[in-house]
Amino acid sequence: MDHEVLMRISRVAIATTVLAGATAVGFGLATGTALADSDEKLPINTFGDIAVDAVHQRVFVSDPTSGNIVATNYQGHEATQMTGFAGVNGLALSADSSVLYAAVSGGHRIAAIATDTLTETASYPVGDTVTIRDVVGPISGKLWFSTIGANVGTGTIGSVDLATSAVAVHDARADGVGLYSTPEISTGAGAPGLIVLTDTDTTSGDSVVYDVSSGAADLKLAAEVFGEFTSDVAISGDGAELIQAGYNGSHRIAISDGTKTAAYTSLNHFGGVEVAADGRVALSLRGASVFGTQDVYVFQPGATTPERTFKLPSVAGSYNRPEVVGRGLAWEPGGSRIFAVAEGDGTQNNYWLYTLNDSDPVEPDPTTVSPSPSTSTPSPGPTETNSPERLQPTIWLTAPATATRGQALTITGTINANWPLPAGKELALWRHDVETTSGPSFGGVATTDANGEFRFTNTPPAGGEVTYEVVFEGDADYYPATASAVVQVSRTTPGLTLDKNKTVNAYGATVTFTATLGTTYKNRVVEIWADPYGSDQANRLLKRATVNSAGKVAASFKLTRNTTLTARFTGDARYAPRTVTSVAYTKVAVNTKVTKHFKTKKIGSVSYYVVRTTKDPHFVTTMTAYPNRFHRIVIQRYKNGKWTAFESATIGLDAYGVSEAWITGYYPAGQRFRVRAEYGNSPYSDKINATTYGAWRYYTYEK
Repeated sequence: MDHEVLMRISRVAIATTVLAGATAVGFGLATGTALADSDEKLPINTFGDIAVDAVHQRVFVSDPTSGNIVATNYQGHEATQMTGFAGVNGLALSADSSVLYAAVSGGHRIAAIATDTLTETASYPVGDTVTIRDVVGPISGKLWFSTIGANVGTGTIGSVDLATSAVAVHDARADGVGLYSTPEISTGAGAPGLIVLTDTDTTSGDSVVYDVSSGAADLKLAAEVFGEFTSDVAISGDGAELIQAGYNGSHRIAISDGTKTAAYTSLNHFGGVEVAADGRVALSLRGASVFGTQDVYVFQPGATTPERTFKLPSVAGSYNRPEVVGRGLAWEPGGSRIFAVAEGDGTQNNYWLYTLNDSDPVEPDPTTVSPSPSTSTPSPGPTETNSPERLQPTIWLTAPATATRGQALTITGTINANWPLPAGKELALWRHDVETTSGPSFGGVATTDANGEFRFTNTPPAGGEVTYEVVFEGDADYYPATASAVVQVSRTTPGLTLDKNKTVNAYGATVTFTATLGTTYKNRVVEIWADPYGSDQANRLLKRATVNSAGKVAASFKLTRNTTLTARFTGDARYAPRTVTSVAYTKVAVNTKVTKHFKTKKIGSVSYYVVRTTKDPHFVTTMTAYPNRFHRIVIQRYKNGKWTAFESATIGLDAYGVSEAWITGYYPAGQRFRVRAEYGNSPYSDKINATTYGAWRYYTYEK
């Protein structure tokens, strides 16, 4: 029997997104054009990442091919190679520069290296099946790394809890995003708590921004610069924008709503971008010697004309001037220097470290006092002058990365100014935690010994991030100095639940979700958030309230698509923050009508549409609209006393959620059929709503 299902079908166009991030800190530069102040060849085969330690005045560069990390001084000299880090790529320094974290892809781990001794002190495995490319942190007590699943398009973020070593990989697909390749990961001084993932390997130019300040990865923004490779991204100094740099141009992207505008339009062929804490932007260009441009440009915040440019000098063995590699720029934290890793052509393993705007380009004289950027130098008082005889000391602290609340911990340190300070120098001790943010002294002082060393013990009463500060007030021989160390102090994990997980709900239903909080110390406030599936819907706060006497707080939400509900407890001095989620699946609203009939009649208790044998029945389906949405139309025939499969087809809905289909051919009078629309079980279907089956509509034929 000849029959045919005709349908409307539209093509699916899947849009991707782009963002930016990666930043450092720095101070002002004089206007003008300059050469690099110093340069030195690096003992590396390939370049992975660069990190600058202002406390010890070192530059770290990773070499994925050799599995080495190279440490040099600010001028690229005194190189030390740390080995045994197979495939090492991303580098990150702790806030106090005491620990360098390295993403070791070959070992599926993150290595922790003490920056004072340049020795590995800890290792955090992420799992043998988890890839790792880049790392940042610690943020909220966790290291955050970039990874990708088994399939293309599943690039995402993962974390390692420094207190428990627990590893978690975020499901980016639940956010409606997924980067094509393993992304690069970065942060910015202008927006603490934000992490940017960037696909620098494909022309999608995608980046995704997550807010991890709560300890969980919450999608903040996704954007795209489709059709252009993204070389690097950075967060602006005010934290409001992303600066995206690529070979074909650059853009500023508003973090609030993704608005994209062209930036630095007078330049092109960008390779890297870094933003200082004061908002100044450093940009490197690729092929500068070929295109006749400078290599590095520095702009004031919001400016379109550079305040200074740098030209890299030529080196032996390179036909053209070396070219700054992608992500090869770094500002000196708290200083004015810019460091650039560049690769020359003509020979292999031709990498160079250039130091730009270096106030001390010559190797320092061992007898010269060079103040550390991490110390505080006071402004002279009314009768005080900066006498050459008064020296600037530096304090180094060694503290445990983690500790147990209520148990004593010990911190050691040294203070010197080219040689140890005399014994008996007193240093005031301060502690900052969630309950003592104003910084009261926890009692007494530490006193130096003959080697300028000191130690003290304290029992932290509050958990979370605890900062210990040591203050030397100075005297007639020495300027004041300070140093601090951060310890992650353990907190109890509170009980927190959120009901109605994996429930399937009717379209348009208003559902009440209840969070239950267990025992805590002081904080009894819980937030409930709703994040409907799809990039066009924003995560929204439904309720922030103190739980009742039973530990419960509830919020209602009208469901129109699958929605992730999140309950958040921000923690207190003794109980850690915690986030739990529930997914409320939501059906679509669907209805199918049969037309082109001439009457209806009952067969048994079932109402049938009756169609002439000379006519073709016409089916009109209306369904909750969503861009590029598809559904299945299913037809069954009544044969031998039961309903059997007859025809089915995948049909695209128009912008109003309407589709049309009809079945042609000759069917004898009396044959019975039924038809319905189904959503969610087609390979072309989106996953915004739960699988939904429409009601059966029955029809038959008469002459």
